[in-house]
Amino acid sequence: MQKGLIVHTVISNSVDEVLILHRSKENDILPGYWDIPGGTLADGEDPDVGATREVKEETGLDVSGLKLFFQKSNVDVSKNKQFVTLVFHTKIFYGKVVINFSEHDDFIWIKPADIGLYKVVDYIPDCLIAYDAFSTKVQNQ
Repeated sequence: MQKGLIVHTVISNSVDEVLILHRSKENDILPGYWDIPGGTLADGEDPDVGATREVKEETGLDVSGLKLFFQKSNVDVSKNKQFVTLVFHTKIFYGKVVINFSEHDDFIWIKPADIGLYKVVDYIPDCLIAYDAFSTKVQNQ
């Protein structure tokens, strides 16, 4: 069975909102769904480097200080492939959001508790529950 490694990043701002991106209708994977910045790791690429690259490609933002906080694994039987998704978090970003219109057509900053109002990719609700626990733990340290 083949393996695929996917990296994503939850970016939060100073008022604890997170950035989500709307996949364009031309996107090959889940068009019309909301997601967080991310994509497939290049061969030999370190996960945090790949996550940083994907954020830049999809949002125009430069990020640093990424912390791994969530992972998910699933098997796509039709592709005979196991996908492992690693999700990082950062509050450190520079620039303003400029989305890549070949992949996304909108973005919004939302409170994680409001994620149920959006049609999101399948891992996002569990990811944001883990993010809430992670951010609470970090704030209490």
